Amino acid sequence: MPALVVFRPQDWYKLTNCGYDAPDDPFIVKVPEQNIKGEQCAIKTCNALMKKTRDEDPVSYNMFLTILSPEVEHEEDLQALLEDVGIIMKNK
Repeated sequence: MPALVVFRPQDWYKLTNCGYDAPDDPFIVKVPEQNIKGEQCAIKTCNALMKKTRDEDPVSYNMFLTILSPEVEHEEDLQALLEDVGIIMKNK
């Protein structure tokens, strides 16, 4: 089966588990907030898939665990970025 390739951004809405918020607000805080929301959904999805496969399919379980680690790291990095932006904005 060939891989699904999505060329049109409007198709993202139909194919995503987590929804898609187009970055339509240029305010510096909005984009990381939207990305955090996406990372949190990905983490939730990975955790659900890990729970389903834990005792049934160790290969898939380990695959989801491997995917989960960078998602958690991305979410933490974006949270730290938001904190830094908040500090900068407060000190202006």
